[in-house]
Amino acid sequence: MALSGRFVISILCVYALLFSVKAVATDDAYLKMLEGEAEGVSLDQTGQLKDTTHMKEVSKADIIKKDWAWEGDLDGDVLPSGLAQNEFATVLKQNYYGSFVFFRKLNSIDQETVYNHYQKAQPANLEVIRQDILNHLKR
Repeated sequence: MALSGRFVISILCVYALLFSVKAVATDDAYLKMLEGEAEGVSLDQTGQLKDTTHMKEVSKADIIKKDWAWEGDLDGDVLPSGLAQNEFATVLKQNYYGSFVFFRKLNSIDQETVYNHYQKAQPANLEVIRQDILNHLKR
């Protein structure tokens, strides 16, 4: 009887310890960068940016085609294939703004490299593209 009493107490102690420990997830570097970029962004009731003064002026390095907009549907987190480089950047900006912000921080050679990887990918999975952008930013 004494052995089973100790066993029950041991089990209860283990359960108490398991339920009292907080689950701590390691912070994802990409998530931290997105949160930093999003701090100054505010949205109106429709989900659009209220004030775009925090955004830098679009320059030639941003390779955004101002007169083109993606009007198709996206298949989950897969980018459409066959986009030109400026169209690729525009799709990122319109649909995945956080990824676009980091993409435009890359120098033109790294932007071209990310775009070339996108062209070769079948399908062009957004997570792979995001990781490619982050890898270039970390260098």
